[in-house]
Amino acid sequence: MSEVKDTQEQSKVEIEVKNFGPISEAKIDLRPLTVFVGPSNTGKTYMCTLMYMMHTIFRESYGFPTTESTNAFEYIQKETLNSKLNELEIIEFALERYYDVPSVFDLCRYAGNEKDYLEFIIRFIYPDEKNPYFSFTIQDTKITTNKSSPGLQLYDMSNNKNQSKWYFLPATRNGILHTHRIVASSLMEKTLRKNSGHIHIPTLSAAVVDFMQYLTLYQENNKPNPVLTAIVDALESHILGGVIDIVSSQNGYPEIKFHPKEAGQSTSITRTSAMVSELAPLVLYLRGYVEPGDTLIIEEPEAHLHPGAQADMAVILARLVRAGVKVIITTHSDWLLQEIGNLVLEGQIDKEIDGSGSWLLQEEVGIWHFQKDLPVKEIPFDSMKGFPPKDYHDVAEGLYNRSVNLQQLYEKQRD
Repeated sequence: MSEVKDTQEQSKVEIEVKNFGPISEAKIDLRPLTVFVGPSNTGKTYMCTLMYMMHTIFRESYGFPTTESTNAFEYIQKETLNSKLNELEIIEFALERYYDVPSVFDLCRYAGNEKDYLEFIIRFIYPDEKNPYFSFTIQDTKITTNKSSPGLQLYDMSNNKNQSKWYFLPATRNGILHTHRIVASSLMEKTLRKNSGHIHIPTLSAAVVDFMQYLTLYQENNKPNPVLTAIVDALESHILGGVIDIVSSQNGYPEIKFHPKEAGQSTSITRTSAMVSELAPLVLYLRGYVEPGDTLIIEEPEAHLHPGAQADMAVILARLVRAGVKVIITTHSDWLLQEIGNLVLEGQIDKEIDGSGSWLLQEEVGIWHFQKDLPVKEIPFDSMKGFPPKDYHDVAEGLYNRSVNLQQLYEKQRD
């Protein structure tokens, strides 16, 4: 097989939550490729946001190409005028900011019994070290915390020079991309809940604000990674059918344009198809920010893609894993899941595999099924079926049965 980045050497992260928003119960360990599937409003975005929040608020540098960092830990200290906040206060404030809620109690999932509570446990597992963790619990209108080492500050766990960075590409990137410069130029610092100003305006979640600021302050990487560059080239060539360009604008913010193949000139991203504006941020992140060892969260990477392009997107994700980038996605695409299954099967073939390196190992992939009012479960790999969520089969079977019944009625009417 082709050269592989040893993804298993990266730190292992486990997350456990109970009665958290739409999620009744979940215990998830992150893999080099982690996939969340299931119906809408079952907690996939909740889980992605939680993982992103816990990493970003407890690391030294947020990585924006500017001196005005929006490091969440620093923001919380500044906003509360308190540089000695304990973990409970930091987590409570961060949850309200990242989920855009007035109170952390709004995140509790109530099931009509006296044992309703919100709890999540974050475990950072490193080789040759103990397993530090942090828990945050709401019960009986009280908030409590616990950690594995009473003398250890939580943010010290990720405060090292080699700490990887996390990036979040939220859903509805199409709409955000069309309006981000307008919002960013006037409201960036006023869109966070609990802002210190007196202007009452709609608020945004911290993850969306982060995404907008990355686009607004975008700069090309001066030393691009050649492997990631090749992946971007494949994404533009095989899926987008053109190149994403960045040009300077009169107001100082970069303007994103799309140059189709064999076209004479570029066009504004606001006049392109939804597919282009959904994938343009991914191209820019891979060119300007993401490095091997980082974690990239992408909500619905298949959005507005033809089924064939959805399968191609699975190959792009696998190539990112091969390059050493950890990837977390949410998806509703059966085609994308099927191709992931094919890539895992390809990784099990005992022969030399040439080419771009888009195969996957079974232990590198975790597919987690979110369902309403049920615990989140991992979908095991099946060499014949891949990773088939049961509800997908139920929908297909229901449609087939309906088609047969209608065909029978139609034929009967003709007789």
